[in-house]
Amino acid sequence: MASIPIWPGSSSFFPGETPFGFYDSDTEFQTSAEQVSTWCAQRLGYPIVDIELQAVNFFTAFEEAVTTYAQYVYQYKIKENIGSLEGSPTGSNLNQQYVQPNMGNTIAIAEQYGTEAGSGGNVEVKQGSIQISQSIQTYSLKELYADISESGKNLQIQRVYHYAPPAIVRYFDPYAGTGTGIQSLMETFGFGNFSPGVNFMLMPMYFDILKIQAIELNDQIRKSSYSFELINNDRLKLFPIPTRNQTL
Repeated sequence: MASIPIWPGSSSFFPGETPFGFYDSDTEFQTSAEQVSTWCAQRLGYPIVDIELQAVNFFTAFEEAVTTYAQYVYQYKIKENIGSLEGSPTGSNLNQQYVQPNMGNTIAIAEQYGTEAGSGGNVEVKQGSIQISQSIQTYSLKELYADISESGKNLQIQRVYHYAPPAIVRYFDPYAGTGTGIQSLMETFGFGNFSPGVNFMLMPMYFDILKIQAIELNDQIRKSSYSFELINNDRLKLFPIPTRNQTL
């Protein structure tokens, strides 16, 4: 019957007893290897159960565990520092070096978001105009602006200013009155002789909002609404159809 070696109850580590010897010269690893061997044997049931393993088996498992743990730590640190290290020389020795975060790549990414949000960024924002012709509804922004003003460069259209005048400019006119009947009300109170076209009748805020909404609803129902359609970041279609030559 073959004699199967069992765990004797303790072990002593010597360099060369691990397959790769990554940490054999490390005194902390040498001490921990012996302690881990004892812990593993006891977890497996020693001394009640005979452990059919030798010390080198525990040392090998411990070397693998340390290497795997180090792999997870290094992967985490790589992800944490990649933004600060991008652009560094490929031959940089970073072993046992503290990498000072500089947020360089994070700022670069933030600038791209700032460009899209219109709050900064590293892309030059320009404004320009095109000539609108009577009865022509669709225009090529590349042909009318990019090819002429930007030497044919690709443009990304962020905003087109083609809107109807805001309702508030037609609601409040300090010289002609508001057109809402307040002037007549002032005459009823006998205040008309003491004021020119300007009236100073104090009204609640919701009154102004309701009048502005009425003006906008009137424009939407009875007038051609000012709007546009941008096709493929180039073709601009205007509504309503232009009735005269002008610059947009």
